[in-house]
Amino acid sequence: MGRPFGAAVTSLPVALVLLGTSAFAQGKVSAPAPAARANTSASQLQTQQPVSDRIRHQIEQLRARPEGRQLPPADSFTTGPRAVPVAATVSGPIGIAQGSLDIYGRLEGSAYVIDGDIVVHNGGIITGDAMSIGGRVLVDGGRVGGEQFTLSAPPTDAISLTKGASAPLSTWQSTKLVVGWFAVLVIIGLGVLIFAESNMDGVVEAMEGNFAKAFWFGVLGEIMALPALVLLCIGLALTILGVLLVPFAVVAYAIAFAGLLALGFLAVARLTGRLWSRPDSSSPNAARVANLRALFVGLILYLGLWLLAALFTWQPLAGAILRGVALAVSWVAVTVGLGAALLSRAGTKRMDARERAAAAMRRPAPEDLAWQTPTPVTGVAAARRPVVTAKDTP
Repeated sequence: MGRPFGAAVTSLPVALVLLGTSAFAQGKVSAPAPAARANTSASQLQTQQPVSDRIRHQIEQLRARPEGRQLPPADSFTTGPRAVPVAATVSGPIGIAQGSLDIYGRLEGSAYVIDGDIVVHNGGIITGDAMSIGGRVLVDGGRVGGEQFTLSAPPTDAISLTKGASAPLSTWQSTKLVVGWFAVLVIIGLGVLIFAESNMDGVVEAMEGNFAKAFWFGVLGEIMALPALVLLCIGLALTILGVLLVPFAVVAYAIAFAGLLALGFLAVARLTGRLWSRPDSSSPNAARVANLRALFVGLILYLGLWLLAALFTWQPLAGAILRGVALAVSWVAVTVGLGAALLSRAGTKRMDARERAAAAMRRPAPEDLAWQTPTPVTGVAAARRPVVTAKDTP
């Protein structure tokens, strides 16, 4: 018994030492280092989801505000927390919504967080700006190379009120819109030249006869457009059969008014383009070709103003000024065209000989014909230019 007991006493310290060493080793393994914790948390934070439509709308609303213009597009944002691991370099910008951003490594660019914090841990670097909307920017031993912004998030009620408002168009979207309108007007103009060229000629003739009268008549037509529709509906509502025709009358009135606007604007474009294009008399259909060329040139001139404004959408001040100029020029053109269309009854009423003579007298004559006396009577020739001959001197 003494021998086994001695062996047990001898082996007991050895077992205790081995057990303590094993427990210490297990304790070291189970307690990760800060870097290991960072990597573990980073791996857990790399689960981002695309932004929802509600968050996308919120980002667009924030970008429309002056303080949020530097935010990247909504497609650059992800939902959920995110981290840049230790000894890792990530190219920015990084956009996060509804989550925090932890920087342990290096971010080459800027960081933008909505409804979350930006935490730059010890050893972490952000070379650009750090902006948190609805959160904080915390520098916990790290470094931010750019500026730090902390903004309060807009109220959810304000966002819900503006939810139906459309986001501002980009430069490419504005350009496509202008090109689309140009294509539509060209197609409509070709149809008018093919099927109703005489009506367009009558509108152009009315504008040439009295431009100022056409303008003021167009202003009056724009003012009386809605009251005339109301009076039409009231007149139809007086009878039982007329009540049934009110919806059809409203649609027909809208189509007729839109047709007058389109016909008048195309006539103005043709008249404007004729001043910038030269007629070609060598073609057998010289008149139609000249009208087509003039219409195309006029549409380019008017839509070119809108295209120039669309190209400067990225610059708010210049874009607003150019849009104002394009709107003013287009309104004058549409107003004059509408007045001429009303005066000429959509181009069906043509001027008689007396009105043509009066219009010719108001139109400035060319310099080489300015000396002649206007002769409105057909068949009477104007006096010839006197020719001065030098007398022979002795």
